[in-house]
Amino acid sequence: MLVNHDDTVGVGSHRTEPSPIPPGVISATMSTNGRSRAPIAAMVAIVTGPALFPATAHADLHNITYRARIDALTTGSQATFVINGGQTNTTGLPSTPGNVFEANTVLPDPQQAGMQIVLRWPYSANVHCEIDVDDNLFTQVDQMVRPAPGNAAPAKGTLACGAPLPS
Repeated sequence: MLVNHDDTVGVGSHRTEPSPIPPGVISATMSTNGRSRAPIAAMVAIVTGPALFPATAHADLHNITYRARIDALTTGSQATFVINGGQTNTTGLPSTPGNVFEANTVLPDPQQAGMQIVLRWPYSANVHCEIDVDDNLFTQVDQMVRPAPGNAAPAKGTLACGAPLPS
């Protein structure tokens, strides 16, 4: 079906006057250049779409920062803290008073964040335990810890803060 310049419709009709619209152009407002840009725009949207709209699953993760400080000279002190997947990690703490231990992890639920600090006999000290979630203070405990000589009970000489450690 052809559309004549005078807006009459005919089948197989021919124009005798030159058309102001170039051949192969469907509309005077759309040229072949406009159609060739559409695939490029679609490709740009596909490539940049994930960067503009990140997956929401990652938004549910929380940055966890564990901090521990012992305000006395000690040796053999340890910190055990929860890492991803319900597992724990244990590390020795600095023996010099006032040095801060810091560790970072990512957890889906900040309520899972927990740390335990253990002092060995004969050392007693004020112990600071802090857990930050997404750079905000989540929990903090400051307490004197005194291990008992010859007592192998796990709670003696221990300061816990946050969630209990998984077994």
